[in-house]
Amino acid sequence: MKLDFFKNKYKHLLAIGLVKKLILILLFILLDSCATKDDDILGDCFVSPNPEIICTEEYKPVCACNNLVYSNSCKAEKAGNRKWKLTNKDSGEECSY
Repeated sequence: MKLDFFKNKYKHLLAIGLVKKLILILLFILLDSCATKDDDILGDCFVSPNPEIICTEEYKPVCACNNLVYSNSCKAEKAGNRKWKLTNKDSGEECSY
């Protein structure tokens, strides 16, 4: 009978230990998911520039969401813009996205 008491006590301690470990694992997953590669995102408009992108010299000016005109959408994307629209303004001018 005394042996059953100790078995039940240890089962309880084992369950508490498993719950603690589960909570720690879930916290780690949550914190890790917050530290994704999208840390460079500065909103829904802009991310860190990507100088590795190679663009053509095609001239189709776009007004990017940072309110600057780029000569084409590739160059806007290379500068870190995630959104843009076609415009009649010249490259380098300010625009209103």
